[in-house]
Amino acid sequence: MRTRQMFITGVTSLMVVSLLLLAGCGDSITTSPPGFVSDEELLREFLDGDEMFDDLGPYEGAQGAIDGGGRDPIDPLMFWREIRDRRRHHDVVFDPETGTAEVTIGRTVRGILHIVDESMEEYEKRFQHRGVRYATVARDPDWEPPHDPQGPHGPHGPHGPHGPNPPHGGAPDHPHPRPHGPWSLMEVSGFLSQAEECTISIDWIRLEGESIDVTITDPLELLAVPDEIAAFQRGEEVTVTVSGPPAGSIVFFHTRRHRSPLAYADDGTFTGTWTVMHRGRHTAWVEALAHGTIFDSEYPDDALIWGTPYFVFSEDSEG
Repeated sequence: MRTRQMFITGVTSLMVVSLLLLAGCGDSITTSPPGFVSDEELLREFLDGDEMFDDLGPYEGAQGAIDGGGRDPIDPLMFWREIRDRRRHHDVVFDPETGTAEVTIGRTVRGILHIVDESMEEYEKRFQHRGVRYATVARDPDWEPPHDPQGPHGPHGPHGPHGPNPPHGGAPDHPHPRPHGPWSLMEVSGFLSQAEECTISIDWIRLEGESIDVTITDPLELLAVPDEIAAFQRGEEVTVTVSGPPAGSIVFFHTRRHRSPLAYADDGTFTGTWTVMHRGRHTAWVEALAHGTIFDSEYPDDALIWGTPYFVFSEDSEG
């Protein structure tokens, strides 16, 4: 595993390609050097289609009432985020000598945080979050577009996903680098996003299950695929522990299909359990909000999100 800096600077003798994706308003792609457009398109599709690059899960769904632990200006019945603008930006630094590309994915999410109290009065707070994650991909120099469905790399060819010898990682829950066109994912980081006025912090997150016990201290650390990606069995129960947010904070654990608050413990951490379901490649998130974000109408949105990639296998899965 290795750590990337937040921004790429001082690039020499490398090709830089920028993609500006305006989700919800249609995608726009900047022009790129001749001969690279098809690769660029395939890389964008790869990054946008793989659930390990999902970064909107924490912003979806509503949360019911939680206990503030005291007398607060707001006694919330429920709250949710309404996304009004979301932008995704890819910076790709391609090294033709090694055939690899270093990818920085930036995410901006803007909208309204809605809070409804017990008397059905609604409060609104504007929010803007900026996030980032990293990846390293490798290009197969021998790859050719599958013009012929029955050709070697076509869908039904001998090396296609439906052929007798599918590419390594073709199974939906297989952990190994899964190619998309000429590209294979070699390394990926987690996700880090925070509000404009962020005062809250996370020191570490621990995921402890029967098959794995991992502590995350840097969500932007690059992890080798598949060896350094957390892997769980479907149905496994995992204890989630978060250190860093102060007492009174609101801390959630999210997956695409699961969201639950973590309880404050006597040792100063937040903890809860998660039953792993839905095999495949995913991202899980911890979201920490300052107490006033939900319980004080005058307090701004103050939130921090850490995300981490993970795999889920069924009992009969290979690898």
